[in-house]
Amino acid sequence: MVSSKKATPAERTTRVRTGRSREAVAAPVRPRHRSHSLAPEHIGEAGSVALLAMAILGLSIFIAAIAMLVFGLTTASRFGSSPPPNVSGLGTGQVLGGIGLLVAGLAMVGSALAVLADVRGSRQIAAAVSGLVALLSAAGVILVMGAGGGDPVLAAALAVTTIILGIGAIILVRRPA
Repeated sequence: MVSSKKATPAERTTRVRTGRSREAVAAPVRPRHRSHSLAPEHIGEAGSVALLAMAILGLSIFIAAIAMLVFGLTTASRFGSSPPPNVSGLGTGQVLGGIGLLVAGLAMVGSALAVLADVRGSRQIAAAVSGLVALLSAAGVILVMGAGGGDPVLAAALAVTTIILGIGAIILVRRPA
C-alpha cells in the first residue's frame, strides 16, 4: 500500500541564505592542485613514473644479485666427487658480479625512496645512480653481443633497462614544471 500523503509546509526544511553564503557563492573559484599518491607535488608526474621504474628495476636487480651470489657460492658443489683443480676460482666472477649488482640494486631502491621522502639533494643522487646504471647496462649490451653467439634475450633486456634508466635520469635532472 502506497501513501500519497504530501509533506506539509511545516515538515519541509527551508534554507535561509545569509550574506556570508552569497559571498561564498560569488567568490572566484581557484583551481585545485590535483595530485595523487604516486605523484607527489615535489616530484611531478613524469618524475614519479621515473622513480617507479627505477624502484622496480632496482628491486629486480637486487633479486638477480642474490641469485648470482648463490650460484657463485655453490659452483664448487656441482662437480661432486671429481672437481677440476681450479674449482675454488670458478665462482669468483659470479660472486663479485653479484656483489656489484647488490650494491646497484640497493642504491637504486634507496635513492628512489629518498626522493619520495623529499630528502635534500636526493633527486640529483637518484639521477646520477640511474645514469650510472644505464651506462653500465649499455656496456653490458656491448659485452653480451660481443661474446661469441651472445644471448639476444639478455641483450634485449639490458637494452630496455638502458633506455628506461637513461630517460629516467634525464627526467630526474630536470625540475618539475
